[in-house]
Amino acid sequence: MLAPIPPTFDDIDQEDNESQLPGETIRYLTHIENKIYADIERRKRIDSGLLFIACQFSSCSLSWLLFQLQVTLSIIQLASFCVSCLPGLIDFGDSFNFSISSESWEFSLGQKPLVGIVKLGIGITTTLNGTGKISKEITNTYSQINQTYQEIRSNEGLSFQLPDMGMTLLIALSGLALLTMFKKFSFNNNQENKNEIQE
Repeated sequence: MLAPIPPTFDDIDQEDNESQLPGETIRYLTHIENKIYADIERRKRIDSGLLFIACQFSSCSLSWLLFQLQVTLSIIQLASFCVSCLPGLIDFGDSFNFSISSESWEFSLGQKPLVGIVKLGIGITTTLNGTGKISKEITNTYSQINQTYQEIRSNEGLSFQLPDMGMTLLIALSGLALLTMFKKFSFNNNQENKNEIQE
């Protein structure tokens, strides 16, 4: 016994034409389909916006976290740039299309290339603002260190410093005590010499 022959595309089309749906049902299904696609697109835009905002905040907090961990400035700037520009790179990469064949090549920027470019611009601005204060602080610290080093180098020959007030008073009192003791001994010696001469 032979197996039944599967229906061809022509048979399926004929069956569809014979059992067509009423006009209201087709309109309703089309409305539902359009609504589902609109909801999907809206959800994608909301997710993209939330990702964009989260990346901008994360970029600023990441730069300060790395600064507190005493990471070098170049690594701070690179990490902040990658995080803040990630949504723009994703949108730009999704909209960019490049194709090449043996006959020709072509590329297109998609339907909304400005969205990716704007997100990239905002990401770069956020990176510069987030790391600008850190860069300024590091530059000021380096300049102050260099200024202090130059002052130390210029004052290297003047190593002598006056003692403090307590030490000065102690030295002065010690000098006076030695001077009075010396005069007392010399006065006693003079008296003894005079007594010997008189005798």
